[in-house]
Amino acid sequence: MPTMPLNSDQLPAGRILVVSNRGPHDFVWRDEQWTATRAAGGLVSMIEPLARRPDVSWYCCVSEPPDAVEARDSIYTLATDQIDPELGVVPIPVPARVYRQYYGVISNEVLWMLQHHLVGQFGYQYLDERRHRAWFEGYLEANRRIADAIIVAHEPIRALLIQDYHLYPLPQLLRPHFPRTPILHFTHIPFPDPPTLRLIPRAWRQVILEGLLGADVVGMQTQSDVRNFRLACEEFLGAVVDGARSNVLAADGRWVRVRVFPASTDPAALQEIMQSAEVREAAARLRRDASVMTVVRVDRVDPSKNQIIGFMAYERLLELRPELVGRVQFRAFLIPSRTDMSVYREYHEAVNGVIDRINQRFGRNDTTGRAAVEVFYTNNREQALAALADCDILLANSREDGMNLVVKEWAVVSQRPGVVIVSETAGVAAETGNDALLISPLDVEGTARAMAAALDMPNAERAVRLQRIRSGVLDWTAERWLSAQLTELLPGENMVSSGTDRRRIAIE
Repeated sequence: MPTMPLNSDQLPAGRILVVSNRGPHDFVWRDEQWTATRAAGGLVSMIEPLARRPDVSWYCCVSEPPDAVEARDSIYTLATDQIDPELGVVPIPVPARVYRQYYGVISNEVLWMLQHHLVGQFGYQYLDERRHRAWFEGYLEANRRIADAIIVAHEPIRALLIQDYHLYPLPQLLRPHFPRTPILHFTHIPFPDPPTLRLIPRAWRQVILEGLLGADVVGMQTQSDVRNFRLACEEFLGAVVDGARSNVLAADGRWVRVRVFPASTDPAALQEIMQSAEVREAAARLRRDASVMTVVRVDRVDPSKNQIIGFMAYERLLELRPELVGRVQFRAFLIPSRTDMSVYREYHEAVNGVIDRINQRFGRNDTTGRAAVEVFYTNNREQALAALADCDILLANSREDGMNLVVKEWAVVSQRPGVVIVSETAGVAAETGNDALLISPLDVEGTARAMAAALDMPNAERAVRLQRIRSGVLDWTAERWLSAQLTELLPGENMVSSGTDRRRIAIE
């Protein structure tokens, strides 16, 4: 008979372990010593409230160069004594050669591209001998090392929360050693449908699906991702699927619950940042003539973010509406990403080429002296938030996105008010609905016309649309996202964080 989840009084005692590729700090070996710098990114900010509980440990990977092996003890000392004492960070050293194959070649070059349907130029094109070797010697090996680090830690474990596509095999690797421990795996990016999964070898997709079924709860961003996973389990593993309850029967007789946990942001933390001197200074730098409207985007330079199509749509807007030349400016806050990979460097060059062409065609605004497209290549969160608060249009035309938290951040901070244009293939589109202007990510003409409609939209309609999106974000915050997972995994467990009182602050 299939087994069901344990009751709360049957659960093992011990700590909750969060496991992710990246942790709250980046550990870097430089000048023959380890240093730690604060990490940025949506995953870190969403997980941190849970990680500040005294009963939580956060296991994360560190790329270890050969000459750092003898100094391994110092990285543990650094994690324990010299970074935020409220975060129980446990670094897992992975040899640099293994890490490069696991993270760069497989996670980024193959899985990231595949799961964002980036097949062909600037994406996943083929699997050669190098990538097959990286799968075995990098991806599987890194996951084995992470599992071993958890197994030998001799730390009583109450539950495991495993994060993202880097660690698909991990639940199955841990299950035999922790048969009664509740395990959750959450995937932050889109989960592919069966036809897409056929673009990788049968053995690889079997590892991915069986790895995830080692968990008790499989978390996804959207209902579409949940359906894709259930269909894949049914088609490729022959697994029994209970669609009504959204459960999949694992080979060992456990019912695995497949659930939707849409990622979100922290409105109270955003409100706090918006009151900072850094945001005020950034707003002053970005101040524009009242007659100039702005289109803003904030994202990493990544083929999945689809910047080229977005800039082409803006170019088409200026062709369709020549009276807007000089009256509307595109401000792009682009964060360089994965610059060690040739496909990303080539994509970045292509993005720059489109921007240069637009600026040559449409020049500079006579009033402000600013270019038609102004680019800020810096990871400056306060500056980006200041721009989001004062834009007429937020463009989020990703080829595909697990969620797109920038849209949710915009909804909290927008003051103008602005209008958001969102790809139907972004996870957040399921939450904004028609309060956003929804477009196909490959539709240059349609996106240009959506921009024109947004610029022409009366302020009253803008405000109503914004308020409905904002209400949804305030109702489902990052803390609720995390609490829902914890409650699903550990019945009766309460999500308590050090920032609970602050996070109740309302956004007017």
